[in-house]
Amino acid sequence: MRLFKSKDKTEQSALTTLLSVNKQEPDQPDPAQPESAAAPASAVPETVTAAATAAAPAPAPTPAADLPAAIDRLKGQLKGLATQYQGLRQELQTKMFAQRDVIKQTLREVSAREKRITVQLADIAQQQKDLQAQDDAALHSQLTDLAQAKAALQKQITNLEQQVTTLQKSVDDNDQAIKDNAAAQQKNRADNAKLAAEIKGEADLVAVVQIIEKNKDEVFALHTQAETLTKEAAQLQEKGTRLQDELANTQDGLTAANRKSTENDQQTRQIEQKLDQAKRDRHAQLNTLQTQEKAAKQQPQTIVAQFEARQRDLAAIQDDIQHIFNTDHLIRLFQLHDNHQYGVLASDFGAAQEQDMVAIFQYLEAHLKHPAILISYGYDPDLADHIQTWAAKHDLHTPTVYNLFTELQKSAPNTAQQMTIPDNDHWRSVWSDGRRTRDIYDHDQHLMHVTYRDADHINQIDYYSEEHLSKRSEFNEHGQLSRTTTFAKDGTMQQVDYYRIEGTLVLSFHYVDEKVDNIQMFDTNGLLYTVFNSTHDLAYWWLAAFWKQHPELFVIGDPSDPIFTRLAADYADQELPYFSQITTKPAPVKKALQDTPWTQLLVATMADQQALGKITNRDLSVDYIATGAADTLPEALTLAAPAQTKAAAQANE
Repeated sequence: MRLFKSKDKTEQSALTTLLSVNKQEPDQPDPAQPESAAAPASAVPETVTAAATAAAPAPAPTPAADLPAAIDRLKGQLKGLATQYQGLRQELQTKMFAQRDVIKQTLREVSAREKRITVQLADIAQQQKDLQAQDDAALHSQLTDLAQAKAALQKQITNLEQQVTTLQKSVDDNDQAIKDNAAAQQKNRADNAKLAAEIKGEADLVAVVQIIEKNKDEVFALHTQAETLTKEAAQLQEKGTRLQDELANTQDGLTAANRKSTENDQQTRQIEQKLDQAKRDRHAQLNTLQTQEKAAKQQPQTIVAQFEARQRDLAAIQDDIQHIFNTDHLIRLFQLHDNHQYGVLASDFGAAQEQDMVAIFQYLEAHLKHPAILISYGYDPDLADHIQTWAAKHDLHTPTVYNLFTELQKSAPNTAQQMTIPDNDHWRSVWSDGRRTRDIYDHDQHLMHVTYRDADHINQIDYYSEEHLSKRSEFNEHGQLSRTTTFAKDGTMQQVDYYRIEGTLVLSFHYVDEKVDNIQMFDTNGLLYTVFNSTHDLAYWWLAAFWKQHPELFVIGDPSDPIFTRLAADYADQELPYFSQITTKPAPVKKALQDTPWTQLLVATMADQQALGKITNRDLSVDYIATGAADTLPEALTLAAPAQTKAAAQANE
């Protein structure tokens, strides 16, 4: 539902409506606020509220002497009204954007539901297609194989049955031959016995001889017949044994073939049952899919109606938001959390950034219970002293400092000796009046210009050759070698080396045409560890490694710092870019927000915070750090003419 339908309604009238609603429904509970919701409005005296909402009578003329006090009183009332206005504006904006987010979430859910239905219908169609394409080819193939096997088995069984019949006849014939042979042998033995009886019964030898002579041929025939019958009997017995074995083997083969045939019949019945069951299952599945398809096809109409209704609601609320706040995006209040670490990234610590740095650290100290962190990737051997002096100057706690060069130059234990210059009778030494500098000439008149940090520690040594600076050595607060710079004869830098406290080389910068060509990093053994192409690559590598060691760290940085923006590719959710001139220079800020996926940031003033709504392309969580403009009236309550305000805004853009 639209809150304001008329395009002519102004932001003031909208808020006046909200004021009246709040008055009429004081007991209505507020909806749940998002995590980054704006701070509630401060309480305002009843006189101020009455002055802001009730119709006042025509003012009586004020004596000239009372005008200054009346002006101050009216200014105070305007400030109170501004406080109430700002709180109500924040509350209205938060609630309207919360309603917009609810509608968007509903749209996403409806859209997701529509996609699920589309996927479901496509899945159902594919399942139907797959089911209809199923022809049980594997089962039919098995049936074909079983039928072929059955035919082969049947042929084998018929052949085996014929063999059994033939073998059985052969066995029977052989058995009959054995019987016939046995009868012949029995007759042969009877004939032999008869002849023998005749011979035994004759007493006359002559008669015996006559009988033998008479039956000689018969005797020999019976003997030959007996041998033949005996041999034939053995052959018949052997043949009978062989035929019995063949018959038994053939009968076993026939039994096995019949068993296989029975198994074949069982398998065939099982596969036929599977085919019938598969057909029934497909039919049931197709019926189920058709039911699901019918139900799913009825849903898109409802979904489309819901989607169109939510789109109309979204268009209405966005139209109201744009009309009232002149923006499509919510600027929430960003809040620091004590369970996070917060650091400030600075390439150096120069005077140009001092005002912003002071404001940022004052903001952090006002909102955090623990000290903030300063992260620096510029070389400064005296950075710790500079930070301590700076913090004391601005009445700030000294932040914990992490510096790229300081961290890489650390070594344990601290065994390096401090630099000293030995006495040499062949050198000529000239001290300055305050003994802070010293010029030393060797026997070839080469100059060493020595600068002292104090009476005991050397700060810097410049080496000159033929009146040209050839090398410079710099030392830390303990007088230990920190950096050396080598110069060409024309005064351009050639090489800059950085040393660990214990004296080993850690970084070597090589220059070509006064620009860094490459940076070499060495381990404690002097071996090359890696090579960087630029100082930006070195700083990015170190900062990314540092961030991995501090996963709870949120870093405030300059959005124009190329290292800070490069880190945003991986750490945008943990970066807090600080914009200080949004109202006067909105174009660079708009481009930065378009190019980099920041969703939370810090600005200088409340006006900058409000100006973000006109240039951002997404919702943001924002807080302002300056307190000097806290009493500035909101734009809608200023006394400037609307035309002048609009012209000024166009000029700024």
